[in-house]
Amino acid sequence: MPSAKKSAAPKRSPKAGPSSEQALLDAVMNASYDGICLVSPDGCFLEMNEAFEHLTGMKRDVWIGRTIDEMRATPGSARNSAALQVLKGSYPATTLVNVQGGELLLVTANPHFGAAGELLNIILNVRNFTQLSSLKRQLERHRGEQQLEELERSHLLSRLRKEGLEKFVVESPLMIDVVTTAMQIADYDLTVLIEGETGVGKGVLADLIHRTSRRRDKPFIQVNCGAIPESLVESELFGYEAGAFTGSAPEGKEGFFEAANRGTIFLDEIGELPKSSQAKLLQILDDKVLTRVGSTEAKRLDVRVIAATNRRLRDLARRGEFRADLLYRLETIPLFIPPLRERPEDLAALVERLTDACNQEYGTERRLSGGAVEYLLGCELPGNVRELKNLVVRLVLTGHDQVVGVDDVRREVEQGAVAEKEPAPGSDVPAGTGSMKSRLEEVERRILTETSRACSSTYEMADQLGIDQSSVVRKLKKYGISTAKR
Repeated sequence: MPSAKKSAAPKRSPKAGPSSEQALLDAVMNASYDGICLVSPDGCFLEMNEAFEHLTGMKRDVWIGRTIDEMRATPGSARNSAALQVLKGSYPATTLVNVQGGELLLVTANPHFGAAGELLNIILNVRNFTQLSSLKRQLERHRGEQQLEELERSHLLSRLRKEGLEKFVVESPLMIDVVTTAMQIADYDLTVLIEGETGVGKGVLADLIHRTSRRRDKPFIQVNCGAIPESLVESELFGYEAGAFTGSAPEGKEGFFEAANRGTIFLDEIGELPKSSQAKLLQILDDKVLTRVGSTEAKRLDVRVIAATNRRLRDLARRGEFRADLLYRLETIPLFIPPLRERPEDLAALVERLTDACNQEYGTERRLSGGAVEYLLGCELPGNVRELKNLVVRLVLTGHDQVVGVDDVRREVEQGAVAEKEPAPGSDVPAGTGSMKSRLEEVERRILTETSRACSSTYEMADQLGIDQSSVVRKLKKYGISTAKR
């Protein structure tokens, strides 16, 4: 960034007082709960409202007239700067910063151009991300959970229809949370790490984030890091210059990152990326520049990165198989997609959707009986949605009757196509005539109660049950199982 001269803080005559226009501007800025700040084209802080001072924990006099670089070097001030990204030509820019007290701030920077296209100011908007999350939790406590979930689902489906994504199946509270969060952060150029078992729909969620973001009209490049031979990873991802190695194209080649410029790149199976390539990826995430294989020229990039994995990256990092600094950079926004066995509402809706699609594609008119769908609820489906789709296709195409029954599904299970769930000790399905859902909930309640007695924390429960900790907390709350002991 070019060196910037300090500009003195604007002064007003104490006798004349502020003009009516200036007084109105001050009143409007200070009425905002969001922090607002103006930065000059040479990187000096010019003006800000009271909310900006409160959120950053620094008084106005500390900011006014100082440059971005000077504030980055000031103790207590964040080093990452959205305004600096705008000055480097990347906008709109968004970043998350930690401030004193441990709170997380979401900072967005937008340029303000003049009639001739010259940069007049940079406008910063700051929101307390931690407080927003806290307010949401308070709202959930004060309103009926069922009503809130229905409102969230209705709003979410409305947004999906608006974006032409009405075929996206979102029925369970777990997936409502995931998709709502994904759409909330879609417009912010933050790196996203999507975790979940194979076949849960990580690629579909990445596509959803791209299609609901400002980059929707730009490229969306999908890369399976595990499908590229290790010797070709760098040349495929980052491109190469002419003559970079034996057998290279005479004119060189553009890599996946360059192809995704101004758009989004989705790095699936990021845990398979060789460590030799992880350092270069970290450089791209930090500096927004790329150097082709065989070149010394750095090219500036504007790419949003979404990564996905079905492996536990933190375990890999502890074993030294994955760079910890890259993991921290990737999981700016972590999203976890629960397996299908934890989302019975989604499974039932998916069966119906997949059956309709299969009938339309192959000209059949079969459907699964209610008993067949309930039987599927008791199956593991380790391949999740991908495995369910294959199963439905087989059942529809190989069935002899118009209605696919329980025996047809059981036949597939006995042939080893799908694994049935192993019942937990002491968790036999209760006898009675209640609905499948109520009886399964009773089993789930027993398992959680017994496990909570044997474990000292929800994290320990999650490890023992093979689900994520947030699911444990949500289920304990659902069944009213006390966690006071923990």
